[in-house]
Amino acid sequence: MPEAEHDGRMIVVGNDALTQRLAEDLAKLYKESVVVIVPEPRQDHGPQLLALHQDEGPIRVIGGRRPDEATLRLAGIETAAALALVLDDDQAVTAAALTARVVNPTVRLALRVHNNALGKRLRRLLDRESAPTSVASASDTAAPALVSSALPSHEQVIPVNGGTCTVVTEVLPPDTRKLPPGEGVPIAVLTESSGTLLPGENEIASGDEKTTVVRLLHHRDAPTPPRERAWDHRRVMAVARSFFSRKLQVAAAALAALVALLTVLTWQLTGTNLGLSLYLVLLDLSSAGNAAFGQPLPRQILQVVTMFTGMLVLGLVAAVVLDSVGAVRPAAGARRVRRTLNDHVVVIGLGKVGSTVVNRLADMRVPVVVVERNPGVPGLAAVRARGVPVVQGDFTRDSVFRAARADRAAALMALTSNDSANLQAVLFARERRPDLRVVLRLFDEPFSKTVYKALREAHPEARTRSRSVSYLAAPAFAAAMMGRQVLAAIPARREILLLADVDVEEGDELVGRTVAAAFEPGAWRIVAYSSRGRGGGLDWELSPQRELRPGDRVIVVATRAGLGRLLRRTDAATAPHLPAQASPSA
Repeated sequence: MPEAEHDGRMIVVGNDALTQRLAEDLAKLYKESVVVIVPEPRQDHGPQLLALHQDEGPIRVIGGRRPDEATLRLAGIETAAALALVLDDDQAVTAAALTARVVNPTVRLALRVHNNALGKRLRRLLDRESAPTSVASASDTAAPALVSSALPSHEQVIPVNGGTCTVVTEVLPPDTRKLPPGEGVPIAVLTESSGTLLPGENEIASGDEKTTVVRLLHHRDAPTPPRERAWDHRRVMAVARSFFSRKLQVAAAALAALVALLTVLTWQLTGTNLGLSLYLVLLDLSSAGNAAFGQPLPRQILQVVTMFTGMLVLGLVAAVVLDSVGAVRPAAGARRVRRTLNDHVVVIGLGKVGSTVVNRLADMRVPVVVVERNPGVPGLAAVRARGVPVVQGDFTRDSVFRAARADRAAALMALTSNDSANLQAVLFARERRPDLRVVLRLFDEPFSKTVYKALREAHPEARTRSRSVSYLAAPAFAAAMMGRQVLAAIPARREILLLADVDVEEGDELVGRTVAAAFEPGAWRIVAYSSRGRGGGLDWELSPQRELRPGDRVIVVATRAGLGRLLRRTDAATAPHLPAQASPSA
C-alpha cells in the first residue's frame, strides 16, 4: 500500500498502565490520532482506558475485543501509520503482529515481547526497510533508569553506535552562579527540591541546597568499570558484627561477662594482681594450665569452673564458624543471605520488572537480596539459579526485614505492581532506617508527587525516588511508532531525559538551523550528528555553526515534551469517525 494512503492513525493494543501512558503521550505530546483496543476492559487498567474514549477527540477506544483481523480492520489497520502491541501475552502479540503485517505491509510495528529469543526472531521476520519493526520489553527499557536511581555512585552506561555514553554527576560549590566548564555536555542542574533540565548559558542559583550538575560523556570504547568503594571504619565494624547472629552475640557477651567475673574473683581470692589473674583464667579456659595442687580451695574451685566455661567457649567458636560460612543450608536448596552481607540492594517483588532489575544488578556484580511473598512466582527459579538469595515473606514483618539484612542495605527498591504495597514497604523500612535510600514504583502521577514530597520532608537527608515503569518505557514505544529510536531514559530527580536517535527530515524543526541555534534550553539539545545518515559514524565534536539538512542523523537529549514536539508530524491526520466502542461488547 503506498505511503500516501496512510491517514496517520496510531493503534495501540493493550490492557495495562503502559497502554494508558502510551496512548496519552501520542495524543498529548505528539498530537496524533489514536485508537486503543482494550481486550479485557474489566481487568488491569481497563476502566481507566475506557475513560480515555472521546467521540470527537484524539483518542477512540474499542473495548472487549481481541486483536484479531476483524478488530484490527475496525480500528483502521489498512491505513494506519503505526501499531503498538503492548499486551502482556507474547503469543497474542505474535499473532496480532503477523496479522497486521499481512493486512498492511507498510505499517510500523512496536512490539512488547518478554521472551528475548522470540523478540529477535519476530524482528527479523517482520522488519521492513520502509516499515520498521521495533521489539522491546517495558521492564528491559525501564531497568537501567531504575538501577541508576538506586545506585547513584554507579554511572549509567548507554551503548551508542559502537561506543558508549556515561552519565556523570558533579556537586557544585556553594553560591555557584554559572555552569563551570567540564568534560561532557551538561544536561541537568539539580537540587533535591528542584532542577533545570537542559540548562542554557544563563546563570544558575546555588544556595544552601546541594546542587548537582549532570553531564553526558561519550567514549569510543566501554568505560573502565568503577572501582570498589574504599572500606571505612563503619563498614569494617558492620562486617565484623555480621559474623555473629543476634543469638551468638548475646552468648558471646554472656561468656565475656563470665570471664570477667572469674578474673575478678581470682584476683580477690588468691591475692594475685589483676593481669596475672586474667592470665590464669585464660590458661584454665583452654585447659592449658597446671592442676592447682597445693593451692587454696577457692583457687581450685575457680579452676574447675573456668575449665567448664572454656568448653562453652569452644562450642561458641564452632557455632560462629559454621554460621558465618553457611554450613547449614535450608532444605529447599535456596541460598541463604550471608551474615557478612553489607551495602547490598534489597529488591521487593519478583515480577517482570523485579526480575529484570535483579538480573541487571547481578550482571553489574552488585550484591542483591530479593524479598518475594509468593512462592510460585515464575521468576523465582531463574533468580535462585544465578545465586541470588531470596527471602520469602512479607517485607513489613520484622523477621523478614532482618532476614534480608535490610538494616545494613545500601538501597531498597519496592517494585511490585501494587502502589499501596510498595508504599507500605518503604514506610516500614524508613521507620527502622531513616537514612535508607529508597526507590519505589508508583503509577499514579499525582499520588507519586505527594508521596515523594512527604517522604522528602520527613527524611530530608535520605535519597527518595519514585518511578513509574510505564512513564519510563512509554517514550521508547512512542518514538518507535514515529519511526525513531529512544536509546535510554536518564533519571533526573522525578523527571526523565531521553537520549534519542533522530533522522532529520524535510519539514522538521531542525532543518536549516545550525547546531547552536537548534539548542532549545529545557526542550532538547544535540550532542552528536552525522551527515551520512544511518550508514555513517557519528561526530561527537560538534561544530556550532554546522547547518542541519534533510538526511542528517542527530543524537539528541530531550525532555518528554521536547521529544514529542521534535518528532511531531506537521501533517498528523485526524482518524475517521469510529462507532462508539468505549463499553465492552456483549
